[in-house]
Order: sequence, then structure tokens, then C-alpha cells
Amino acid sequence: MAGGNTSVPSSILKVKIISGKAADVSAYRLYDNDKVSGDADMVFYGQKINDDGSVSLLEEGQTSVFEVNLPKVKASVKKITFALTCDNNDTIQALSKLAIQVECDNEVIIVANVEMSGRAEAALILGELYRRNDEWKFRFIDQGFNGGLKPLAEHFGVEVNADETPAAPPSPPPAPAPSPAASAGQSTVNLSKISLTKEGPRVNLSKKDDFGLIRVNLNWNQKAEGKGFLNNLLGANKSIDLDLGAFVRLKDDDKWVIQALGNSFGYFDSDPYVELQGDDRTGAVTDGEWLHINGSQWKNIEEVLVFAFIYKGVPNWAQTDGVVTIHMPGQGPIETRLTEGQNRNGMCAIARLVNNNGSINIERINQYFSGHKDMDNAFRWGFRWAAGSK
Repeated sequence: MAGGNTSVPSSILKVKIISGKAADVSAYRLYDNDKVSGDADMVFYGQKINDDGSVSLLEEGQTSVFEVNLPKVKASVKKITFALTCDNNDTIQALSKLAIQVECDNEVIIVANVEMSGRAEAALILGELYRRNDEWKFRFIDQGFNGGLKPLAEHFGVEVNADETPAAPPSPPPAPAPSPAASAGQSTVNLSKISLTKEGPRVNLSKKDDFGLIRVNLNWNQKAEGKGFLNNLLGANKSIDLDLGAFVRLKDDDKWVIQALGNSFGYFDSDPYVELQGDDRTGAVTDGEWLHINGSQWKNIEEVLVFAFIYKGVPNWAQTDGVVTIHMPGQGPIETRLTEGQNRNGMCAIARLVNNNGSINIERINQYFSGHKDMDNAFRWGFRWAAGSK
């Protein structure tokens, strides 16, 4: 129950937040005044590791995972608090289930379940690791907020960009005013995130001479498996190998396929100015796969169609919990989730970035196909296809 506490090893811990739907999670290093001392004390989707590497966000989605290296935590830090905020104006009750779990050396040492009935809040402080007499303990908190990430972050003393709008109308929590240590001279953290959905599938980024490094990340539940008697019989209960790739069309109409299949990784500093950053075939890379686009050469690019396909494993998009996030300088993360997968089709056209007189139009697609040729025909790229391997 809320308020319950137990000792934990002073070691490297995994703190998992498990929910029925994808939600945003955050962690805060707190000091004697129960506030942060600066922006580096907050770990969330826009800043996945703090300045000393003691807290990092490894996975996001229905199961989000923080790694906490307690021996690296500064002596002045008294608590590390973990929270969740709902997407798309959802409430805690809409998540169906919610739990926080602490693990050490792959062994579960604490599980605390949130009572979901009647929970109308949009955000929740779930629990905290705290010091007591040179010992680390975990406390289950279960404290709700009516606002989104902005009032939650401000509750802990994080200074948020004043131009940002919280996910839901704020209802200020009962908390003392931010301390001078958390405010004087401190830069503001950018909480902006754009989620591309069916209802809002597009975003336009104004024209620039140089967009800088555009990073496209594909992350998924690398332990997703095929389920059921037939899959067991066929030996298909294995982790899914999900690959990221892109079709690229340049202004001179030169066309490229960027993917690990066929070792066509592309190039960043020359045509096509798009490069795949390796291929994770084992699931060992916890931050998924990355595609880099040279934003300083955007004037030479007409379109980038981002896709993913299941190279190995039974198609089961529902269990992959896949999310693609686009990062670029000066812009909050732009994400779209692979929520509508048809399990008989192993390929997904996720999004496209189109050059519109120098601006970038980003459009969510989220359409599923039987393979490369089927997707090519749908979007009329006109490639010639042959069997490949990696």
C-alpha cells in the first residue's frame, strides 16, 4: 500500500513502470528540500540520462525501464522519485493497469500495484528511492496530480519553458514554492513533445538553411514473441528482429533504399545524405535502431519515407510496442506509435518527411504491407526488387 517501504541493495537497480497503455515516465534527483538543483536532475523522453550517468531511461512504452546506479549517486542527493503522465488527455484509470517494480540482478525485489478504480488524475508520483542512515530504501507513494508533465516537473522545482502548454489543464499540487537553488540562474527545460496520431497526423517545420542532425529512432519491445500452440509447434516463440529503413528521393530524382538488408546503409556526408547507424540483430541495444538525416543538406532531399519490417519472427505488431521518434536541434521529440498493425503483414510504412519549399512536412502513415514490393507499389517509388539477406 502507499507509504510502504523496504530496503534495497546499494547496487545497480532497474525500476520498471508497467502500464496497460503507453505513457510518459520521468525521474527526478531530489535534495534536502525535496527539489531538483537544476535541469540535469530530470530524466524523461527529452533527456534520457542525467549528467553523471546515475539515472537513465532505457525503454519507453507500456513497460518503461529506468536504470539507477546507486553507487554513482552524489552524496547530496536524498531521493530519486519516479512518476508517470498520461498521453492524449487520458486518465490513470484509462491505463487499465499500473505498477512499479524494482529489480536487482534480474531478480524482482519489489512490486507495487496502483489501485485503478476511479482514478481521474492525469499524472502520478509512483515511488521513490531514498537514503536513510546510509542505506537505500524504496517507498511506494501513489500521489496523483490533475495536470500533466509540466505541473509535475514544476512540483519538483524544474523550470519549464513558459511557452509550453501542459497536456491537460493544470491543477496546482499542494507543494511549497520552488527553492532558490532550483530557480536562480537556471535554464529552462523543454518538455515539448508532438505525438502524431490519426486525429493529428501531420506537423510542419518552418524553412531553415540548416536543420542540423535529424535523428530517427525505432524502439520496440525486443522480447516480443509469437504466442500460442501453433507458434510453439513451429518453434516461433523467439524475439522479433525489427529493422528500420527508408526510401530516399533526392531533388535530382535519384532514389535510394536504406536498410541493413543487402548492407545498404547509405551515407551521411554524400548522396543520399541518409545513413543507418548499424543493425541490432540481438536485442542487446536498449535504445533501438537509429537513422541519421543530414539536415544541412535538406535542400538536396525531396522525400524520406521511413519504414520498419519484421526481418525475423512471427509478425506480431501488437506485442512489439513499437515507437518511432524524430529528434532534431531546437525541436521537441516527434513520435508516432505502431498501434494498428495487422499481424499477417510484416512491413510498416511509418512516416514520411517531405521537402516543401525548404520546410519539412512530417506525416504519419502507419500502413502495413506484405513486403517491400507491396509498399513500393502503394507509394509508386518504382524500385526493382530481388531477394536479399544480411
